[in-house]
Amino acid sequence: MKIKAILMDFDGTALQNDQVYLSMRSMYALRRAMDAGVLIIPCTGRCEDMFPPQIAREKQIRYWVTSSGTRVVDHETGEVIFSNGFSREQSVALCSIFENQDIYCEVAAGGYIYMERAIGQRLDRYAVPPHHVWFVQEKRQRLVDSLSDHFRSDEEGIEKLNFYGVPDPMQRPLIEAFEQSGIAKLSEGAGKDIQLFPRWLDRNKAVGILLRRLGIDFSAVMSIGDSELDLSVIEKAGIGVAMGNAPDWLKDKADYVTDRNDEDGMAKAIEKIVLS
Repeated sequence: MKIKAILMDFDGTALQNDQVYLSMRSMYALRRAMDAGVLIIPCTGRCEDMFPPQIAREKQIRYWVTSSGTRVVDHETGEVIFSNGFSREQSVALCSIFENQDIYCEVAAGGYIYMERAIGQRLDRYAVPPHHVWFVQEKRQRLVDSLSDHFRSDEEGIEKLNFYGVPDPMQRPLIEAFEQSGIAKLSEGAGKDIQLFPRWLDRNKAVGILLRRLGIDFSAVMSIGDSELDLSVIEKAGIGVAMGNAPDWLKDKADYVTDRNDEDGMAKAIEKIVLS
């Protein structure tokens, strides 16, 4: 079947090792695919406001699957097509576990990043990831005095939470508290850095809702990624592609393995499978 849509992960897949920009070859391959009528759909763990600049300003890339499927949006109209994050009450409960403890955390909600004001005003003291520096230098993060108070009154709950540089003595208590909450799912490798999603996270459900709206079957989709969060859509898609830098177990699940992200692996896969 002809490929009608490409589901594209960012970090470790579309982006170069700086985790900010796509290479010229990758952008050229995406534009050639779009010119051929193929929809490019970002399918990523990032929230909307942290999308790579090249993608955020590309008007042809209209539909975004964000926060690993917690939120699906029409970027052209601003419509939220699907949302399945934490409730207001659950968001408050999660924030109460870590706030006011001097822990650097980026809280994604409503497509934006929220942060405790006391931390956001002195980011020089914290382990801000290098690929997030452009974002915080532009002061795009939204600072609030109290995360709990904010989500107690906000209409939209949390999509996901990212912690970076958690001090060693605080890692295990924090992880255990999130696990005991019964509502949080931690990505593999939690420790100094922790990524937290709703336990009911289902990326295939989010993508399926969007594809039905667009009249596209999963069998006409190519999905490309490099990590555990990409597994379900790689298995479900008509053609699942694993990056050369993906773990071996993910490569074994894929239909096709391409080169690494720093070797234009995504572009090569698009050229071979979609454009040839």
